[in-house]
Amino acid sequence: MKTKLVHALLFAVLFLGSSTSLLADGGPRSCTGTYLIDEDGGATALWTIEADGAFFATSSLQALINFSDQQGNWERDGHDGIKAVVLALVFRDDGTLQDVSRVDISLHAVGQGCDNVAGTLVVRAFEEGEDPLDPSTDDEEPIATDTVSGRRVK
Repeated sequence: MKTKLVHALLFAVLFLGSSTSLLADGGPRSCTGTYLIDEDGGATALWTIEADGAFFATSSLQALINFSDQQGNWERDGHDGIKAVVLALVFRDDGTLQDVSRVDISLHAVGQGCDNVAGTLVVRAFEEGEDPLDPSTDDEEPIATDTVSGRRVK
């Protein structure tokens, strides 16, 4: 009997503890999903916002500029917005690593719900000796800034 009670309590603690992490710092769970993003500069992207705080992106510019898919995290920003940071590996023509790029993203819902979003992005390149996890180590201006809008894939 005592063993069953211990197992029940352990299950409850694990279940309740793990379910809170699905909210990504209390972020808007209803806004998770994949979005078709239009960047005002002309690129098209797919951004996936996961309930656990993960953020994944793929851009139409990847083949042209020779960079990887982007991966990172997001957190809640106000009632209807998120802030995200994603990293990408940028390669030279010979296939060697050129730098790690960091994209800081700010998104907010447009209208009711999260079917439409809008925001901005800022791209910085971090060369050898600079740390993409510490933006203050970048000694240059951003390499790109853009405004974006998107629609949730249904």
